[in-house]
Amino acid sequence: MLFVLPIRYPGSQVILRNTISEIRVASLRLDSKRANNFVCLALVFVLVGCGGGGGSGPAASSCGPYPAQATSFYVLPYEVGTGHEMVHGNCTAPGTSHQAGGTRQHAYDFEMPIGTVLVAARAGQVSAVQQSNVDGTRIPGEENFVIITHDDGTHGRYFHITQNGSMVAVGQMVGQGDPIALSGDTGESQGPHLHFVVEPAGQSPLVPRGGTPVTFLNTSPHPNGLREGVVYVADPYPG
Repeated sequence: MLFVLPIRYPGSQVILRNTISEIRVASLRLDSKRANNFVCLALVFVLVGCGGGGGSGPAASSCGPYPAQATSFYVLPYEVGTGHEMVHGNCTAPGTSHQAGGTRQHAYDFEMPIGTVLVAARAGQVSAVQQSNVDGTRIPGEENFVIITHDDGTHGRYFHITQNGSMVAVGQMVGQGDPIALSGDTGESQGPHLHFVVEPAGQSPLVPRGGTPVTFLNTSPHPNGLREGVVYVADPYPG
């Protein structure tokens, strides 16, 4: 299935507005005092959950199990011979954007300068591109990205690419290791980096759902996922 994004990636404000409307409808069935408490508590929950950039995450989850590195489908999403620090890993502490059970729990953030060449971690078809937003706004929903759908229906999401930084077009087939974009600092970002995650099959690639555990063929061993604070060098692809 081919997914095309006609407008910018939906931000948390839209989701918040829709959710509050649903809460208010539900609150009509409660007495006034209880309804107000219900709305306030639900609103706190929504605000905490809005950092995922849309959608709703799993109710509860833990990281892993991680696939065997030797048979992984993925390579690091940057060029062979380069290395980048993984600054934000999987299932981090409560209240952080990659917290366990959240919409980004299996995502990886790699620190890199704006303009770093990104490559396809796995072959597939480009299913969505957004590249019109400017860097440095810090505004949720203004992320630029490339999304690649793989042959098993999973989606590789490459977020925060720089303005006009896409090297591919929707519908294009790409091979593993092909250049696809230039990294950036767009949208909800605290600095230049790549946010990479693989989402499961059977859902829109535009809505984060927590991702799936991923390992990478061409770097140092990481049986329990990449570790924060470690620079991972992209080695030549095996075989």
